[in-house]
Amino acid sequence: MEKTLKEIVRILEQSGDVRAYALIGGLAVGGWVTPRATMDIDILADLSVTTRSAIEEVLKRLFAAGFKGSLEIGSPEDDIKFCIKVVSAEKIPVDIIFTSLKWEAEIVEDGSEVEILKGLTIPLVRPEGLIVLKLKAGSFQDVADASKLLVEAEYDVQRLRRLAKRARVDKRLERLMEKLGLS
Repeated sequence: MEKTLKEIVRILEQSGDVRAYALIGGLAVGGWVTPRATMDIDILADLSVTTRSAIEEVLKRLFAAGFKGSLEIGSPEDDIKFCIKVVSAEKIPVDIIFTSLKWEAEIVEDGSEVEILKGLTIPLVRPEGLIVLKLKAGSFQDVADASKLLVEAEYDVQRLRRLAKRARVDKRLERLMEKLGLS
């Protein structure tokens, strides 16, 4: 996984259209609280201009580095508009999701540099942003990750609530916090 992550970081850093990126998903959760086993890499990237051609340029760079996969395009009502889904030569699945909303771009820009592997520092979306992203996704594992972050991580509750409201998951957040005895 280390080789794949380093290659992804190299490609994103060299892409002129990528303004900022941050790790999300299980690896990011493990950067803030007790890690869980995960065998994939999830990244949220913000482009200077989110266009299909800019995203296809990132995909071409990935192909040149030996990744295999595709660009998935969501419908106008989907939360995720553009997502690159690739697999590395190491057989590690990688999803690069591109921001389409202002609050998403802000949580990427606000990422904190964390050493997730020895000698590899990468921006991670802060706990408030991760909790909101997890609640937005809504799978069983996502809610479990959000719960773990709510209980174990250090975060700003007011900031979390404001972000949840912007992402329209504020009611879901309040129900989960109540269930966890945190309200």
